[in-house]
Amino acid sequence: MELAKGPLRDLLLFISVTVCFHFLYWNTNMNQWLFGIYTNDVFDFFTRIAYKGTTILSDLFIGKDFDKEGLSLNFYDINSLGKKDYICRMRIVEDCSGIKQIFQVLLIMMVAPNKLWKRLIYFLISIPVVIFFNIVRISSLTAILVYYPNNYTFIHDWIGRPFHYVIIFFIWVIWMEFFVRGKEKIRAKKESC
Repeated sequence: MELAKGPLRDLLLFISVTVCFHFLYWNTNMNQWLFGIYTNDVFDFFTRIAYKGTTILSDLFIGKDFDKEGLSLNFYDINSLGKKDYICRMRIVEDCSGIKQIFQVLLIMMVAPNKLWKRLIYFLISIPVVIFFNIVRISSLTAILVYYPNNYTFIHDWIGRPFHYVIIFFIWVIWMEFFVRGKEKIRAKKESC
């Protein structure tokens, strides 16, 4: 029974922190708390990372030509006259930056068990993971927009957005299983010997 209690308690903690985080994010100016006068610069930095990564993956995997304009990818076909017929435009905006998800991982790691310095190191290691999967998500949505534009909104809202929570949940599970429970299991083995 004790084994079931731990993971259930951890899951409830994860859900509680996620709900609390979203309440704060939507109802306060959380971005300003952390970045102050640099808020726009930080969002711009992470939005550009998302844009550059999406550009690279789109070029490698989507199979359509596109023009780059600002933070947009404008996909096109060449018509019979040799001119560009634009199919769609994917614009990377601040909401695509991944900052919200990075904040969420930070808050989760602040309440996680273990020493603060270990949690902060794990958080810093988690940032590139969140950024990478954010770029994969945006690139996948870009492919949907190019090839299945009628399905874009549904997939963006009901698959793309929840995708972040799956990644953040796995970051949490890895922490709990390998850095919290793994340590407890090693300690229990030593005590039983």
